[in-house]
Amino acid sequence: MQRHLLYGTSLVAAAMLAAGGAVAQDKKMMKLSISINGGFDALIGTVLDEEWSRGGSDQTPDTTGGDVKTDAEIHFNGRATTDNGMKIHARVELEGQNDTTFTNDGSKADPIDEYFLSVSGSFGQIILGGTGGAPVKMLTGLSGSWATGVGETLSFDVNSWVPSAAGGPTHYYLQHSRLDTGDNEKVTYISPKLAGFQIGASYGPLGHNSDGDSNGRNKLDSHHDGFEVAASYGGKFGDVGFGIGAGMTSYQGADGKAEDDRSDWLVAGRLDFGGGFRVAAAHKQVTNESKAQQSQLTDVGVRYIAGANSFSLTGVMGEMDNDDRSYTAVMGSYARAMGPGVKWHLNLIHTESQADNGDENTGLILVSGLRVKF
Repeated sequence: MQRHLLYGTSLVAAAMLAAGGAVAQDKKMMKLSISINGGFDALIGTVLDEEWSRGGSDQTPDTTGGDVKTDAEIHFNGRATTDNGMKIHARVELEGQNDTTFTNDGSKADPIDEYFLSVSGSFGQIILGGTGGAPVKMLTGLSGSWATGVGETLSFDVNSWVPSAAGGPTHYYLQHSRLDTGDNEKVTYISPKLAGFQIGASYGPLGHNSDGDSNGRNKLDSHHDGFEVAASYGGKFGDVGFGIGAGMTSYQGADGKAEDDRSDWLVAGRLDFGGGFRVAAAHKQVTNESKAQQSQLTDVGVRYIAGANSFSLTGVMGEMDNDDRSYTAVMGSYARAMGPGVKWHLNLIHTESQADNGDENTGLILVSGLRVKF
């Protein structure tokens, strides 16, 4: 079934590429172009206060104090237009730091982030490769802090300054507000917008958060056969623009482990008022039936833009339904555009987290950065 689905999708894509070629030879094709872009975020910050509580006793934290961090990526793009008007986009993203990062077994980590080939036209868009699925591509711009934040990324960047007491494996449950199955290889279809409506779907042989090639995958060891769907609608009501959407992921559990099938869902919405004012919210539920784990996560944000100045207040709150693990983070951000592609931002972040054994960690962080996009 999986092989037939992948073969069928490839045949459909090939047919669309070839369609109209014989009757469109007189059309001028766009010359293949190569471009390089990306970004660099240079940060300097300090943990103003951190309080670990283990077993009811305060612990001296190791992370309190100043630090310097960077986040850099280089994107290689190839673009072309076929003789029948379809647009081709190939992209490979190179991480700026992973050349010096080692995994637990001593080997170097993969320096490549996302990589994909996109074919788009009047039929919509087909994407093949290691990249986020339909819910990520369609709902991120509607979701809470993702749609409103002007500084650091609330779902990812807080842990690099103050770690969560709830533990790393709970990141997707309690902190990460996108419905994201990782950059595992998949095929995605996103429809054109029709009267404001849009739908999308993805299929990946590998399961949740499993990056890399699907060759040699072992269903006994990992999730597999993941499906993702999303739908959105946007428009205007008077002077107010709005967008709403929902998505779901479903994938089979590892056959050789005590894991069950998983299905997660997310709803999101955004309102754009006049004068540069925006509000957005998202709610995600994650379920792992075999481990009796279920979590609820809510992400909200508000943004205001006045000329070169931008302000945002965002917050995320997650909790496990079956134990006492929880996570809360609130961030106020200011950003100023200093020129084309150059932005300075300042962030004040408060975070609280609790483990299932009652251990707690709270922190107050001040971070400033200069972000360059080229």
